[in-house]
Amino acid sequence: MSEAIVEFSDRTYVEASLSQIAVRSRIPKGSFYQYFDDKLDLYRWLLMEEAPRRKREFIGASAPGGEFWGRLEHHIERGMAFLVEHPRLARLTAAAADPTAIPEVRGLHKSICEAGLSELRALLEEGLGAGAIRAPGRDLEVATRLVSTIIGPGLMELVLQELGAELHEVLASDALRRRLGPVRRRRLAAQAIQFIRGGLGTGAPRASTRKRHP
Repeated sequence: MSEAIVEFSDRTYVEASLSQIAVRSRIPKGSFYQYFDDKLDLYRWLLMEEAPRRKREFIGASAPGGEFWGRLEHHIERGMAFLVEHPRLARLTAAAADPTAIPEVRGLHKSICEAGLSELRALLEEGLGAGAIRAPGRDLEVATRLVSTIIGPGLMELVLQELGAELHEVLASDALRRRLGPVRRRRLAAQAIQFIRGGLGTGAPRASTRKRHP
């Protein structure tokens, strides 16, 4: 599995080779077919099963108890930490999440996005059940997609602006990833939570200080 992650994170799906994975793993290529039908089956399993499992374990290993907003902030911070500490898995997932013209893997883009939304929706349902957010009924789907944009592409764009680099540069550079240290991650996560909580939190909104004109 380690060699498969290296192969698919360093090369495109088309360029990746089962033969190279087998050579570096020092196992017969035929051994793959005891578990996977073909290259696509292995690639799909890495993206839909192995990478998400490792990320859940990474985030959950230090998950705090307590109130909902603190747990969601932790989730966001650890998501950024995963990028720092597991760049190959992050690179693999980022590449697969982009739309592609390759017929074999085109459907994976939608599957990856939907899996991420499902996980976030479950988190927000916890907040709804705890009375921490005010997203009733069908509005929870809208809230899920909006929050996903904030803590996904929106937050990533902010991170890249602060680091002054593109995503592929960050994933390839230990020095750049070290700049996304714990203090910076916690600050960005706290800012994201403040923004999200302003829209979804059950606390009374602050009164506007803008003067009203007749």
